[in-house]
Amino acid sequence: MFRFCLILFSILSVKGFAAPQEWSGIYPSLAYFNNEGECGTGAVVPWADRLWVITYGPHCPYGSSDKLYEITPSLELITRPESVGGTPANRMIHEESKQLIIGPYFIDAERNVRVISPKLMPGRLTGNARHLTDPENKIYFATMEDGLFEVDVKTLAVKGLIKEIKNKPKPGQTDEINPATLQSTLPGYHGKGLYSGQGVVVIANNGEDSPAALKNPNIDSGALGEWKMQIHQLIPFGPSGGIIVRSF
Repeated sequence: MFRFCLILFSILSVKGFAAPQEWSGIYPSLAYFNNEGECGTGAVVPWADRLWVITYGPHCPYGSSDKLYEITPSLELITRPESVGGTPANRMIHEESKQLIIGPYFIDAERNVRVISPKLMPGRLTGNARHLTDPENKIYFATMEDGLFEVDVKTLAVKGLIKEIKNKPKPGQTDEINPATLQSTLPGYHGKGLYSGQGVVVIANNGEDSPAALKNPNIDSGALGEWKMQIHQLIPFGPSGGIIVRSF
């Protein structure tokens, strides 16, 4: 009987039907790795009868060894071949097109995956928001260095709106088709939030990397900014050094 059970277990394991091993709710087979010295979980979203996970490296605006993972109800971990890596933390379900946007990936209701290359949309993706004038067909992407992109959810065409503050790509790292011309002046170091509504796009960040911040943790740091689609002037406001972008 023992030999029969052992043979049966071996057959099921070969066919992929064996239940994953578990210790106190921990499933080692669901672990993921990268080659970047740090492997974090950027986002986790349930969608299309699967759990979708992206990992990130610490500072990889032009891609990395990180992956997009698909986890089945039977806890099978599938590494998606479309993976391009990076440092993503954004996620959004776009109801009109029935797509999950997680990192640079667009996943439809049938679990088909499309991806925007980091060469076309470089940056550490940190947030998504609905488009101000065409929410059915376009969305916004923000980066941790305060870059802002507009993307068509059907064609994945990318349009740059605001340049990043810090990242300056080397030759060959990017191949943007429609790059931004507006340079961000938003204070702060680490973009962490994006929202749209009431006719504006709101971008938030935190932190400060100036020499003064290394000596005094109480200095002003971070900012909250607004962006409108027609930009002619940047106006600083508030005691924390934030800016508001207005259209005149």
